[in-house]
Amino acid sequence: MKRRVASTRRVLILCEGFTEEVYAKSLRSAYLPRDLQRVVNVDVVRHKKNDPLNLIAEAKERVSQAKKEKVPYKDVWLFFDHDNSPHLQKVFEEVERKGFNLAFSAISIEYWFILHFEDCGRSFANGDECLKYLKKHWVDYHKTKVNHFEQLGGYINDAIVRAQKLERRNEGVSVLDQQPYTSVHKLVAFFKELGGKA
Repeated sequence: MKRRVASTRRVLILCEGFTEEVYAKSLRSAYLPRDLQRVVNVDVVRHKKNDPLNLIAEAKERVSQAKKEKVPYKDVWLFFDHDNSPHLQKVFEEVERKGFNLAFSAISIEYWFILHFEDCGRSFANGDECLKYLKKHWVDYHKTKVNHFEQLGGYINDAIVRAQKLERRNEGVSVLDQQPYTSVHKLVAFFKELGGKA
């Protein structure tokens, strides 16, 4: 009988939608080799309600439950979009208070995908407008039927550089007041570091 290897690090990535869930799972597969997955346990979970306020509530609940079970999360990520949610300020305050990490895009995750193709500083009124713009570059794009990371992986470093440039340009401006904005590159960097590929 094989001896079970105990997990030494536990990570929670709580996703708002299906696209974010698939993307996070793809990052896990791409950057964490199987042997490392035995000691680094990354739980990628899609939230049932499409609202950032409920997302933060579930994150707090899961963290509390993990502590009770004596298998606490070392890292907690919330992966969601702006989508003109009225509760974002409260969510950001809670994220900071709890020490959680954000993989957040304004206006939608499609903005992060656009950065794989161009250095885009344009703001979008809503997700549909952003999606339409992305389709100029990526005609076959579909929110749920493709592995986004797999198809865009060759351009990931370009997207990271562009996101960092945008971050520097907006330094000192609150996240809520930035449009466009993305911090998905920070989640990518986190996985690279976990997998020893940073």
